Amino acid sequence: MKTIPNMKNLTIDIKDFAKFIVLYLAKNGLSVTPLKLQKVLYYIQAWHLVNFNKHPLFVDEPQAWVNGPVYRQVYDMFKSIPLYKNIRRGTGIDQNGDHYIEAKKVIKLNVEQWEYIDAAVKHFGMMSEEKLVFMTHSEDPWNIARTGLSAFEYSERVISHDSMYNYYKKRLDLTNKSNG
Repeated sequence: MKTIPNMKNLTIDIKDFAKFIVLYLAKNGLSVTPLKLQKVLYYIQAWHLVNFNKHPLFVDEPQAWVNGPVYRQVYDMFKSIPLYKNIRRGTGIDQNGDHYIEAKKVIKLNVEQWEYIDAAVKHFGMMSEEKLVFMTHSEDPWNIARTGLSAFEYSERVISHDSMYNYYKKRLDLTNKSNG
């Protein structure tokens, strides 16, 4: 776990970060749909909490929607695009190299965070929407937030940073214990 001085000053705007992720995935030849984007953001945040001493990358907490964790502001950005349709030009994000560079400049992070994000986006960005949804549906943070709801029941219940941290930290500790 990394402890970085002045981490409190390093939270970023989720909308800027979502744009960056779309451009990053497109730059690397990977598809990104609104559904996939939500799950990639969720896992980047979850593992950032674990790897950076409970410090969130962005302050927003996801809601436990039917299809998994959703960040409302990001949903609002792309709600005109069907869940499984790729985010393309004309959706407020121009996917050329210059825009990727500009999007990255807006996000103020330290080197260790950029290294983490690069690894996390490559890992989760390679996965399909279906796999990411299945993963979130099989894990405690989403399930606990949806306790008492039917499978297709609307919800704005929050998946807390604490819930995310506790679950993924426990998974990491178990992995380290069995490997070590």
